[in-house]
Amino acid sequence: MADQRLDIAFGEPALRLPETGRIAALNAGAGSDYTRFPRDRFHPVTGFRPDFDRLSAAGYDVGDHPDGPYALVLVHVSRSKPETLGLIALGFRHAAPGAMIVVDGAKTDGIETALKHCRALFTPEGTISKAHGKTFWIRRPDILPAVLAQWEAALVPAENVDGYLTAPGMFSADRIDPASALLAVHLDDRLAGRVADFGAGWGFLSNFVLFARGGVTALDLYEANKAALDAARLNVTDPRASFHWADVLTTPIEARYDAVICNPPFHQGRAAEPALGQAFISRAADILTPQGRLWLVANRQLPYEAHLAALFAEVRVLEETRHYKAILASRPKSAKARARELKQRRA
Repeated sequence: MADQRLDIAFGEPALRLPETGRIAALNAGAGSDYTRFPRDRFHPVTGFRPDFDRLSAAGYDVGDHPDGPYALVLVHVSRSKPETLGLIALGFRHAAPGAMIVVDGAKTDGIETALKHCRALFTPEGTISKAHGKTFWIRRPDILPAVLAQWEAALVPAENVDGYLTAPGMFSADRIDPASALLAVHLDDRLAGRVADFGAGWGFLSNFVLFARGGVTALDLYEANKAALDAARLNVTDPRASFHWADVLTTPIEARYDAVICNPPFHQGRAAEPALGQAFISRAADILTPQGRLWLVANRQLPYEAHLAALFAEVRVLEETRHYKAILASRPKSAKARARELKQRRA
C-alpha cells in the first residue's frame, strides 16, 4: 500500500531522486520496498531490532540513528503523534539545505495530523493520496523553524506520571501498564538466581525485581525497541542488570536462566497475533534450567494455556482479572518430551 503511494510520488516531476548524495529512510521497515533507491547511497534507519536485522540481511547499510547530511530523507510516520513529529524534525535537521523531506503514512497512523502540523510551518511541494494513506514532500529551507527543536526534544526520555523516564512511541510510555503491575504483585521469593526479562520495555518489571527480590543474582533485559532499552538503562541502575538490544525470537542465547519474566507483545501491526506471544513462551522454555520458572502476564482472552501445558510440567494461573491473567509455568519439558507429546497429538 505505502509502496504504491511512493511509486506515484517519485514519478512526479517535482519529486525526483537526487543523482548524488545519500538518501535516508527514518523509521524504516523491513516490509517496505526500497529497491527504488540506489543501494550504495541508501541508509535505512530503525531502532526496531527485527527490522534492523532483516534489512541488514538484505544487504542494506542500516543504522539506528541518522547521520546526515542527506540529499533526500523519507520519513515513515509512527502511531505516536509526538514521535512522528520528532522523526520529521530529525529528517529536517539531517537533510542538506534544499533537500527534499518526504513523509509517508496511513490515515490510521496519523498522516493527516502530521501534514496539518507541517503545513503550519511550510508549504508542501506536493501531496499524493492513495491506498488509505498519504505522501507529502517539503523542501528543506536554509533556516529551520525553532519549533522543530521542540518536536525533536520530545524524543528525549522524560518522567512519566509514575516517575520513570520514557519517550513517545514506547509501549505504555505514559504510565506503568496494568498487566505488568499485576504480574509484579506475584513475583515472590521463588524468583531468584539468574533472571531474564523478555520484552523489557523501559524497565518497570526489571527495576521492580531488582528492588524487591534480593535473591536475584543477575538480570538480563532483552528488548527489541532500542529507544525503550536506552530508557531502561536510565531507569534500571542496579549493577546486576545487563541490557540486550535483541529480537529474542532470533537472537542466539547461550545463557541458561533460573527464571524468565515476560509481558509479551501480541500484535503485528494492528492485528492481534497470539502466535507471537506463544513464540516468546517457547523461547523462554528453551533457555530455562530444568527447574526454571516462567512468570507471564497476558490479556485474558489470549489462548496460551494449552501451549504452556505442552512446554511445562506445571502451569498455574496466579490471578485472573476482567482484562488480564498472571501465570506461573514451572519445570520446562525436555525437547524429547515435547516431541513425544507432539507425536501423540498427531496420532
